[in-house]
Amino acid sequence: MTIHTVTLEVTANVPKTVLFALLSDHAKLGRFFNAKYSLIRSGKPEVNGIGAIREVIQGPFTYQEQIIDFKENEHIHYQIIQGAPVNEHGGWIKFKSINATQSKIHYHITFSPKIKGTGWLIKFQIQNFLKQALANVIQHSEDMWRSTTTVNAYSRNTTSKKNIPTKARIK
Repeated sequence: MTIHTVTLEVTANVPKTVLFALLSDHAKLGRFFNAKYSLIRSGKPEVNGIGAIREVIQGPFTYQEQIIDFKENEHIHYQIIQGAPVNEHGGWIKFKSINATQSKIHYHITFSPKIKGTGWLIKFQIQNFLKQALANVIQHSEDMWRSTTTVNAYSRNTTSKKNIPTKARIK
């Protein structure tokens, strides 16, 4: 079967550590992706690291992805190990700093469809799925970063965190 690729690169106005934290938290990925995610096996030594298996329920499909390479704040590499309508599916997410407050996500997927002639449709669906998910990640990360920066700036100008209104301390 033919190998298909999907590559997306997006920029966010946050440090790469923020993006990595959001995209490596398998149990909470559903807030960005139009699917339900759950961590069914922890990785070692990091819970979300190498060996971790997440289950994904997306529409009529339930499949499992396993983390096969993981370097904190640098990259995540996973493969589908069960249940998807594709063969040889691998995903690579790389995080790159542009400067102290800006970074890039480079997301690359390769796959081979199980049914000949369906690759173009699966590729189209994956691209749309990822574009929306990455837009959600960027929006959430930038909103979160702005609110954290505001709270941190405020707390530096006070002598005690007790002086910060409760609403401002809650993240």
